Amino acid sequence: MGGGFFKDDVEDRASSTMAEVFDRSDYQGGDSETARHSERRECHPDLNIKGKDRECCDSVEHPDVTPIFLVIDVTGSQIKHALIIYKKLPLLIGQSIIQGYIVDPEICFAAVGDASSGDQAPIQVGQFESDEQLDENIAKIWLEEGGGGSGQESYELMAYYAARHTILDANKRGEKGYLFFIGDEGFYPKVSRDQVKVWIGDDLPEDIDSRAIFAELQEKYHVFFIYSQKEWEEKKDGIDAEIKKRVTEAGGMHHGVDIRVSLLWNNRNDLDIHIEDPCGNHIFYGSHCKRNHHPPTLEEGYLDVDMNVQGETLKPVENIRWPKGKAPEGHYRVYVQNYAFHEGSQEGTEFRVEVQIGDVVKHFEGRTPDRLSREASDTEVFEFNFDPQQAITGECDDEYAAYDVELIKAQWKNVIPEENILVLEDPNGVVDMMLGAFAVTGETVNLAGYLTDMEERGQTEKRIGQIGKALTGLNGTELVKIDTNALSIQGGKKRVGKTERL
Repeated sequence: MGGGFFKDDVEDRASSTMAEVFDRSDYQGGDSETARHSERRECHPDLNIKGKDRECCDSVEHPDVTPIFLVIDVTGSQIKHALIIYKKLPLLIGQSIIQGYIVDPEICFAAVGDASSGDQAPIQVGQFESDEQLDENIAKIWLEEGGGGSGQESYELMAYYAARHTILDANKRGEKGYLFFIGDEGFYPKVSRDQVKVWIGDDLPEDIDSRAIFAELQEKYHVFFIYSQKEWEEKKDGIDAEIKKRVTEAGGMHHGVDIRVSLLWNNRNDLDIHIEDPCGNHIFYGSHCKRNHHPPTLEEGYLDVDMNVQGETLKPVENIRWPKGKAPEGHYRVYVQNYAFHEGSQEGTEFRVEVQIGDVVKHFEGRTPDRLSREASDTEVFEFNFDPQQAITGECDDEYAAYDVELIKAQWKNVIPEENILVLEDPNGVVDMMLGAFAVTGETVNLAGYLTDMEERGQTEKRIGQIGKALTGLNGTELVKIDTNALSIQGGKKRVGKTERL
């Protein structure tokens, strides 16, 4: 695909909003305007890649095309990057060509979610384009805002598709494209053969180690992970949001509690949360439960959300709570049971449990046993003592271990060069980051020269410093010294590699 030239200006897009740009409805069909007001439960047909390849081909108009594959995380915490990239798309293309960072850019917009948590569009991929069709492609992305609260998204599934189902003429010339993952989480250790079959259409004999597929991907592309750094409180709120969303959408009590225990998992099996309280009550689906028409009392715990009795959803949750001021003092025991299998296999189910006691929130991860159900599958989670006048007792593992910054970076370091992990401090700098990666990796200008380019197009001293720090080490570059008083950048603007092409 591809053809023509992109013509637009950043200023024309500055005030654009999500609602104006993206189809945030659920697609049923019809033209793009109809889609904006319809009810969709799947990705746009033009972005559905099951059984399809994406090609980036040279042409008379663009004889030396540079493929650019942009993967935007569209889970809840990351969708802002999609709008930023839309707003600055003219800058990305214009500066790439004018400054000669790359030749004949063609861009493929892709979106990734979480196939393991029941997202309905975990992988969306457009065509490689170079003209105004880029706007149409990015606008068709469904910002599903899914994810499963596990600290992982399906980056490895997208890596599989890009490695095996994109055809690049650049590779035939001995050159690589550029592929950017833009997100803030890790990936799953295996490319699931089942997910590949469902979303891409390939039959694989077995799962593939993600390290192998990322190695394969790097034969076609320079691969980067732009890590969107956030303040910890903002990040924690995003982590907790998935459980809160599921509980509240199901009509459960999330706030105003002495004690709340919420169970989250991501398949159709019927998991149940159980609590034994200090009064000898056993709160579960068979007692103190909405399902059995047991009315809640102020003094008792109550299961107000009970899901997957018939395997009805891929994003289930269960919730037991005591309202504020009503939980009895004493000892509590929490455990999870796999009541019934509704999936094709009898493998155990991974789950998360969020326990709120007063103002303290703790998180636990576990897995039910393979091939066991009912009482035989009981899996201990947590025991604690509750005293309304004192802090809780009991210990647990790091509550947000899967989201630890260093853990996420370490996982990515196992599959791509460490210097290709680019820390983005300000989301508005995402296009500056990509332009710098083009310039330094392609050796059209050194890092100091690129930072001078940023200065000349009016970027702030703070942004220049952030991008310079992030790109240090890329392609063997050294730390660039910036005189913040005079905003002069050591190293000038000398071009060190390819000839500028307009």
